[in-house]
Amino acid sequence: MPTRTIPTPPSQPNQSGIGIAKQGRLLAGGQAPETELKYPTARFEVLENFVGAQAGEFELRMSSDHFLDGIPQQVPPFIEGEIWLVEAYRDLRDHQWTTSFGQRNKPFAQAQEDLQVLRTWVSGQTLPARFYGEIFNPAEKRYFPGVRVDLRGEKQIFSSITDSLGHFAFENLPPGIYEAAAVLPQGVAPIKVDLVRTWCSHRVFIVH
Repeated sequence: MPTRTIPTPPSQPNQSGIGIAKQGRLLAGGQAPETELKYPTARFEVLENFVGAQAGEFELRMSSDHFLDGIPQQVPPFIEGEIWLVEAYRDLRDHQWTTSFGQRNKPFAQAQEDLQVLRTWVSGQTLPARFYGEIFNPAEKRYFPGVRVDLRGEKQIFSSITDSLGHFAFENLPPGIYEAAAVLPQGVAPIKVDLVRTWCSHRVFIVH
C-alpha cells in the first residue's frame, strides 16, 4: 500500500517527500561515524503514495536542530501502530529518508486538510486559494482589530476587516499574484502574495 511523496526541485541538495505511513517497530539508533551523532530510526509501512516513496516498508531517520550527547532532541513522537502523514527528505549522501520535529508530520486524524490539498494536487486539479494573517506592532506587542485589509488581484479587489485579535482571512480566491495592503493612518508597506505556486499563504503586517 503506497505513500505519497513530493520531490523538491532538482536544484535542491535533498529530495523531499510527504506521505501517509503506518508506524511499525522502532529500530535502534544508528551512529553516523562521520559526525558521531546517534539518529533514532523507525520503520514504516507505506499506505498511500504521492511521488517518490515506494510500496512496502521503508526506514525513516529522525533528526533535529538540537542534539544532546549526540542524540537529536524533540524528534516526531511516532508510536507503534499509529498512522501518520509524514514529510521527509532523502539525503543524497547516504540515500536515507530523514525527518525532524519541524517538518509537516501529523497524525492521520489531524492531517485531513493537508491530505485534501495533496490529493487534489496529484489529480491535477486546482484548489481555491486562501490568504490570512494579522496586523501586529512588535514594539508595543499589540494587534490591530477593526482594520481593513485590501487584496488587489489582476481583475478584482477583495477586502477584509481584522477581528478582535487583529486577524484577517480571505477564502476561496482564484489562483494568482496579489498585492495586500492594510489601511492604517501610519501606513504599512504592501505585501506581495503569490497564490500561484501555493494555494495558501500566511503573512503578518508589521506596524512600527
